[in-house]
Amino acid sequence: MNRRICFVAPFGLGQKTTIWARTLPLAKTLVAHGWRLTILIPPWDTPVDAGRRWEDAGVDVVQVKLDGGLFFQVFRLLHEIKRLQPAIVHVVKPRAHAGLVQWFLWQRRRVGGINARLVLDVDDWEQAWAPVNRYSWPVARFLAWQEEWGIRHVDGVTAASRWLVDHIRQANPASPILYLPNGVEPPTPAAPRWTPNAGNDILFFSRFVEISPYWLVRFLLSLHEKHSTSRLLVAGAPVRPGLDADFRAAVHAASPQAAAQIEWLGYVDAAQLAAIYARIGCAIFPAEPTILQQAKCSVRLANTLLAGAPVVASAVGEQAAYGADGAAQLVPAGATPETFAAAVSQVLSTPAQQRTLSEHARQRLLTRYDWRLLGAKLHTFYQDILETTKQVISA
Repeated sequence: MNRRICFVAPFGLGQKTTIWARTLPLAKTLVAHGWRLTILIPPWDTPVDAGRRWEDAGVDVVQVKLDGGLFFQVFRLLHEIKRLQPAIVHVVKPRAHAGLVQWFLWQRRRVGGINARLVLDVDDWEQAWAPVNRYSWPVARFLAWQEEWGIRHVDGVTAASRWLVDHIRQANPASPILYLPNGVEPPTPAAPRWTPNAGNDILFFSRFVEISPYWLVRFLLSLHEKHSTSRLLVAGAPVRPGLDADFRAAVHAASPQAAAQIEWLGYVDAAQLAAIYARIGCAIFPAEPTILQQAKCSVRLANTLLAGAPVVASAVGEQAAYGADGAAQLVPAGATPETFAAAVSQVLSTPAQQRTLSEHARQRLLTRYDWRLLGAKLHTFYQDILETTKQVISA
């Protein structure tokens, strides 16, 4: 039996989290089930990696050259697939390079040029990002077409959120779908950990799209009434260059008093987390109930819970799943900033609740979201796909 799997990525291993935080951990777990794994990457966002190949825990990572532009990059990805002859090509996001590879493979299979099964991994609703990224109309329309076509022309789908599962099931009811949220790896002894009585500041990981600046101002002014010395530490890189500056300017214009309570940390790497955890009483994950927030599955939330930091989160999309059963202090979707501030105030004021949230979150993450458990589900899903699609599906 052919045990070769090829993941085809849409971008590289830079600040975008999907490949290093989702695809690579999944691939590593599949090696233990006897699959031979290759991740094919067009590293347009990390050009220094172009042409590099290496092995990571049994997974071959192949970064194609970028010479010649988009057409030749896609050709190189297809050439590697032809060379490897995988049983399954698992396309990561139906967009850009990966989406074009999916289209070419589907057309070739229709004329008998390839026998590999096509599986699609969806961890976001890409069309919701078009206004945020300010795509031109032709680019936005093309990416929307790729996404819509991609979920209808595939042998199976893995989806990172329940919103995506429901939406894809409506668009392609005949395709098998596996709910596959983002997972965690058991932490090493050296991994950053939150400790009780660490501090009274608040950590907010943001990409500057979860809430509006005015929501944040109202939250801070309300919280300041009870915790005047607490500061908000905003960590994260914007999804679009300049978006963070626009956000900061809007906060300052609305309330210089609220802006004075914020420290803007920018992108934070793992080496900085220990010092940050030593300052905070909790982390917050507010989110407005939009499609953008309902469709995604936050790696940052999972890792923050795993680190033991008490979390206050809006019960929107997968945040409600991660924070269920007391793993986080959940605030109803659509709650006012003042209501959210009251929940944060309660956590900051009750060290016993902080410890309870911390201990329960770590235990729940490791028993339900360990990548080894999720990888075992994907292993079974692959076997089912190969068994039930012995006859090649045509368009």
